[in-house]
Amino acid sequence: MKVVWSDEAIRALVALEARLEGRYTSSQASRIVEELVRRVDRLEAFPQLGRAVPEYEQWQLRELVDRWNRVFYRLRSDSIEIVTIAPARSTLDRGEEEM
Repeated sequence: MKVVWSDEAIRALVALEARLEGRYTSSQASRIVEELVRRVDRLEAFPQLGRAVPEYEQWQLRELVDRWNRVFYRLRSDSIEIVTIAPARSTLDRGEEEM
């Protein structure tokens, strides 16, 4: 399956890198973001790699979780849509979930 990033997810990824640059060097921030994108790319081969989002009862809405981030994605019939990225301690807003 093809991985497709929503506009919201792209904005969240750019914002994440900007936040990381406030804490780390630009090269470190870039490496962290690149690693996150590599993890997301693995969904092409393993679309159910992440778990179902616990706050919702929809098996199609899933997430990859690491120490810092939650990458929310939706299984579509022909693709995997990356919905957004949020800090690991946050929850998914209902407005984002319905994207």
